[in-house]
Amino acid sequence: MPVIATAGHVDHGKSTLVRALTGRDPDRWAEEQRRGLTIDLGFAWTDLGGGEVGFVDVPGHERFIKNMLAGVDGVDAALFVVAADEGWMPQSEEHLAVLDLIGVTRAVVALTRVDLVSPDDAELAALEVADRLEGTTLAGSEIVAVSAPAGIGMDRLRDALAGLLRTPVDRGRPRLWIDRSFTIGGAGTVVTGTLIGGSIAVGDTLVAFPAGAEVRVRGLQTHEHTVERIGPGNRAAANLGGIDRGDLERGAMLGLPGQWRTTTRLLADLRRVRSLDEPVSERGSFHAHVGSGAHPARISLLEGGDLRGRGAVLVTLDSPVVAATGDHVILREVGRRSVVAGGAVLDPHPSPRRKEVIGSLDRLRHAADPDARAAALLDVRGVASRSELAADSGGGDAAGSIAEGDTIVSAQAAAHLDEMAATAVEAHHAANPLRPGMPLPALASALGISAALAEAVIAASSRLVLEGPAVRSAQFSPRLGGVAASAWVTARGALAAAGFAAPRRGDLGLNDEVLHALIREGALVAVGDDLVYLPETLDAIVTAAGSLADGFTVAEFRDALGITRKHAVPLLEWMDRAGATRREGDGRVIRRRDATPPGGAPSR
Repeated sequence: MPVIATAGHVDHGKSTLVRALTGRDPDRWAEEQRRGLTIDLGFAWTDLGGGEVGFVDVPGHERFIKNMLAGVDGVDAALFVVAADEGWMPQSEEHLAVLDLIGVTRAVVALTRVDLVSPDDAELAALEVADRLEGTTLAGSEIVAVSAPAGIGMDRLRDALAGLLRTPVDRGRPRLWIDRSFTIGGAGTVVTGTLIGGSIAVGDTLVAFPAGAEVRVRGLQTHEHTVERIGPGNRAAANLGGIDRGDLERGAMLGLPGQWRTTTRLLADLRRVRSLDEPVSERGSFHAHVGSGAHPARISLLEGGDLRGRGAVLVTLDSPVVAATGDHVILREVGRRSVVAGGAVLDPHPSPRRKEVIGSLDRLRHAADPDARAAALLDVRGVASRSELAADSGGGDAAGSIAEGDTIVSAQAAAHLDEMAATAVEAHHAANPLRPGMPLPALASALGISAALAEAVIAASSRLVLEGPAVRSAQFSPRLGGVAASAWVTARGALAAAGFAAPRRGDLGLNDEVLHALIREGALVAVGDDLVYLPETLDAIVTAAGSLADGFTVAEFRDALGITRKHAVPLLEWMDRAGATRREGDGRVIRRRDATPPGGAPSR
């Protein structure tokens, strides 16, 4: 069901008009009825030929403008009211400014009390209203001359309002901005608001923001009808379980778990209201109106020292609020007691670096739908959580260049990470020419990302290769050079000359780095903790052991090869691991020759 907000100066007949259209009095409080003006939001509904429509009757008095702001966000259209006998007034301009700033484009103007003026004066009043609407989103709206008490123009007004209506889109992301909360005996906590973005049903589990508490929908009503499900664009009353009324004040929001997140800092694209004589500066004391709530706020202007027309503004709130790109923000200056600027959120979680925020403006300003906004946010952030992008863009999805779990990376960020990774790996090769590459965890730490994401970056790279736990450049292979190469020639000669009784590692003249490099490339085979052998020497040892009878002992193996027990024990243990022998009791059996890996493959 579409929702229409009334707007206009105090005592211009908004509530009277709503009563005439709906047969219901939107003034809920005794004080409102006694004083003859709307103090808080009022609600009524009727059938405009083809379906029900709801009216949010907002207060027109300057003192209650913040209540008006709580009722206009999420409306489908506007009924703008101007009295023909008084004409354009201060709150007429302020209400028009709010509707203009939140982008309401579908409206009908009701020129009321035409029975109190002459036809010529009514025509002049209509011309003035049309002139005032020029340059705003309401420009060109139909103006209908009416008098509710006299019944003048009411049928035409109903037809004009019916022409505004459209079926709201269900995006599967419901939001209920709470404008009232109260307790009903025997039922508990009840909240009301205009439901947008999606549907809710009895039995649903919702999250109450900003507190984050989960609540259960125990009952639903719309326009005094009990229902099981309510779609977007409807006024809704929800009976909630699991929370007290005091925890759900005006400005709170209900939404599905995992779809929204709160913030206290917004990047917004704002326009100064046209009626303001002076530019908006950072020195004022402000309330930022988001959804149905008002929040004390500070502003920081990013495109000049003051706001004279349109500009980017960082808005810092004193309390958390749910916000997504495209959401409306209205700034009301406390000292002036008036709306001074408004517009839309560009980024609900902007970078803490001012320069980066300024650099993001052009990209963010050109995103017009949730998917485009998610793509723009990804481009700005580089690396982002897909679920957070959906929350911040109002349900959008972005196609990243690299994806790993919930994390996606933009094409530009992926290229930057690839460049950084290649540089880091090359530096590691230069400092450690004998190592196979840079450990993956070390590379991930250098890039400031998870190991899983670093692995995805490497998989997409044409310059890097992941081998086991190490990352190397595609063209890299460890090489001995200089002193290390000379030391290896000497050590190789010593090992060849020693035969089966190889010298200890520490006696070879090779440092650990060189030894590990030679073992990795198969030039040496580690046998035990302190012995290394040439592969061809091990092949000869396996062949020599083949001449022994099955069940041979360590001593028999030692004597046959002419070595000491210090060599025999680690050699036999290596042969067991390599599959050349099998231990049976205190002896060993030679395995079939064709089952023996050449050169003892497991250690090479």
